[in-house]
Amino acid sequence: MGAVNQKNILPPPWLPELASVNGQWELVLKVLYGIFERDFVRGGCRFQGVAVRWDRRKLGGDRYEEGFWHLITKMDKLSGERLFDPRRAERLPWCRPTLTHSADPEVKAWDYRESDGVVSTYVWLENWDYVVILRKRQQDRGVVAFLVTAYHVDYNSTRRNLRAKLAKREEL
Repeated sequence: MGAVNQKNILPPPWLPELASVNGQWELVLKVLYGIFERDFVRGGCRFQGVAVRWDRRKLGGDRYEEGFWHLITKMDKLSGERLFDPRRAERLPWCRPTLTHSADPEVKAWDYRESDGVVSTYVWLENWDYVVILRKRQQDRGVVAFLVTAYHVDYNSTRRNLRAKLAKREEL
């Protein structure tokens, strides 16, 4: 069972423990990728009956897919590079269960038309400050839910932004 949130509300029984992100970098990375591999690569994740896919590109000779990096790192505005984000990474075990339990009352899921016209699907575990963002894409085998990112919501401004998008949502 996952950690108790700041409101002392017990987590849903399907929410796993946080992953440890302490220790030697290569070992932490191996453990995190093991979680990603279990939940997405081998796990065949689905969101509301639609297959979940991710960016499978491996850039610059990297051994891990871009989709994985987007779940454990964030863009640094100063350097323009993706940097390890411990709060995001430790919640990696939450990504798949949040998607597969999107009908649970603890999860808010909605579509929102972004300013660029693209429709994003937000899957927000509000009481635990975790959000997954998907985009539906047409592929040769039909529509898939493309995993854009997932992260820990660590600023009040981000919470306000998510609530505003929820209020202006489109029908799923």
